[in-house]
Amino acid sequence: MREVTIILVLLFSSSLVAAFCPLDKIHRVGHCSYRIVCINTISDINLDSECQGSSNYNVQVDVILQNASDTFHVGADPELFTMITTLSIHGNWPRTELSFLDNMYRLRNLHIINNNIQQIFNSPFQNLVSVENIDLSYNRISNIEDLFQFETRPFKMHSISLAHNSIVEIPGYAFEELSSLVELDLSYNYIRELREEPFSNLTNLQVLRLNNNKIKDLNGALHNLLNLRHLYLRSNEIQKFDMGTINTINHLETFDLSKNLIETIDPTLFPRHWKHLSNNSICRIMLSDNHIAHIPNASIEVFERFRRNSNKPIYVFTKLDLSNNSITNIEYNAFSLMQIISIDLSNNRLTDFIVNADDLIYVRYLNLSSNYLNRLYYESFSSMHNLQNFDLSHNYMEYFPDQSLSNTHSLKYVNITYNDILELHSLRITFHPEGGYLDLSNNGLSSLIIPENEAIGLKELALNSNNISDAYLIRLTDQHNLTRLDMSNNFIVELDESSLQLPEKLDYLDISFNDIYRIAPSAFIRLNNLQTLRLSHNQLKVIDHGVFRGLSILMNLDLSFNEIGQLDSKVFMDLKMLSLLSLRNNGLNILDNDGWLSRKQDLTVYLDDNNLSCTWLAKALTDFNRGYSRMHPSVLKPVLTGNSIQGIPCKQEVQNLEYPSAKYMTDERLLIINQNILEAVQEQTSLLRKFMWHSILQDAERKTALNVV
Repeated sequence: MREVTIILVLLFSSSLVAAFCPLDKIHRVGHCSYRIVCINTISDINLDSECQGSSNYNVQVDVILQNASDTFHVGADPELFTMITTLSIHGNWPRTELSFLDNMYRLRNLHIINNNIQQIFNSPFQNLVSVENIDLSYNRISNIEDLFQFETRPFKMHSISLAHNSIVEIPGYAFEELSSLVELDLSYNYIRELREEPFSNLTNLQVLRLNNNKIKDLNGALHNLLNLRHLYLRSNEIQKFDMGTINTINHLETFDLSKNLIETIDPTLFPRHWKHLSNNSICRIMLSDNHIAHIPNASIEVFERFRRNSNKPIYVFTKLDLSNNSITNIEYNAFSLMQIISIDLSNNRLTDFIVNADDLIYVRYLNLSSNYLNRLYYESFSSMHNLQNFDLSHNYMEYFPDQSLSNTHSLKYVNITYNDILELHSLRITFHPEGGYLDLSNNGLSSLIIPENEAIGLKELALNSNNISDAYLIRLTDQHNLTRLDMSNNFIVELDESSLQLPEKLDYLDISFNDIYRIAPSAFIRLNNLQTLRLSHNQLKVIDHGVFRGLSILMNLDLSFNEIGQLDSKVFMDLKMLSLLSLRNNGLNILDNDGWLSRKQDLTVYLDDNNLSCTWLAKALTDFNRGYSRMHPSVLKPVLTGNSIQGIPCKQEVQNLEYPSAKYMTDERLLIINQNILEAVQEQTSLLRKFMWHSILQDAERKTALNVV
């Protein structure tokens, strides 16, 4: 018994050893290139012999080590550690020396993320002569004083991430030996001051992330970052930004000062870096979520200096975000010297927008939403030939500013929702050749007539949540490019043959969430290209025959959330291409589906939250499963409680429900079966006739040949 126990222990121990780096987790992804996942420690890995210690091949060994202690390397093969080039390690080490790094002289990428590290001792990276990227994010590190000390300066070091830690202070010499560093991430810490110029030696740094800290003043910490291109200072406590701080930075492309406490803007800020960037560059200036109230004119001094030093034009575009401030005034030449392509002024306190139109020639995106505007001036928009996206929502406009937009011919998206427009008599604007979208929802419109040669290129129109009670007053027949129309959330009560004065090309119509109780036959007769029709959330109780006449290519029909208690499938006979029908939440008691038995195309019918009997449902599912019917009963949300079949709710019958004309109805399933049998017999008879006729011809030919002889 003792011998058996020893054998079992040995077997168990050997299985544990094998589990360190399971064979199914060791992948050869290329020549001398491996991806390996290990647990607890790293062992039992056999690389190809030609790759071990080879200097002829680019050996790459990427290891992910899970559930490890920081002493996992004790007793392991040190030779194996020297081969690792990328190490991602997961454990729980509040205090550590990372001594397993001592022999990893080929390591290029180190990821020790979310390991609960509070303190790291003894400069563990000093022997990593090949290291390029170190990621220590999502820990609890507070002290980095001697963390990045090296025996030999790491000239290949590219990026360091210390994001999401507990750093409060950065010593002046913390990154002294990292002159090759290109990207440094110190975001989401508790840094308050930068007094000792900790970045003074980072002359090759291009990306610096200091966002989400508690910095109040940069104290000249950026002076030596001559090659910095992307500076992120979002979510700090900076009240004033001294332009001298970035006076030596000549290549800044991203300047994010959003969500601070800034109240004023230096007039030299916007045009500061143009002449240093190459053609077709984009400079992003983000000043959103501050306390800015006034945008001054661009500096005349900078303008004159720029004019004197410019030998040839340089096309550098600017994206400017000033949203979520308290701006009440923008001076006329505030955007001079910028080839600006995007301006976001949303959520401010503007009552007018009067600027030099020549400064907005290149603007493609303009957001003036959530202000206090009640008029626009043509003079500010006259040169905006490239405007594509214009947002004027959530203002106090009482008219559509088509005159201001008369010189724009590239509009793709115009949002005028949540204004006070009650009437609209003209839309003299031109959309992009590819088509445009106009949102006039949430106004007070009750009628809309767009004459021919206006709103040229309009493809999608939103009129939802207005005051429309008579659909006839929406006259869009001359909009030959219009394909989608949303008139949901209005007060339409009925539709007849003349109600929908809409273009024939329309393929999507939404009139859900109205008060429609009646739809007359042929109400959609002009819309023969319609593919989707939404009629949900109305007050329909009856669907008459002929209602859907003319909708021969309609594919999707939504009748959910109405009050249809009984429905005859024959009312859908005109819908030959219908593939999806929603009848959810109607309280249906009776659905006569015999009209679908002869369909040639599959039809999915959603029946959530109705009162159909389980007998009817079982029969309908059986018909579909056996191929008698192409109608597939279904639900969007299968039920788990109550009476149901295949997740479709149904009512257990207490008494036999009798269809209105059950005594006179024929079982069409039997007719279809008989029809199929007759067709098969006819086909066989035809084949037999062909065979017999062929035999008769052959016999005649033989007899003729004998007579000739």
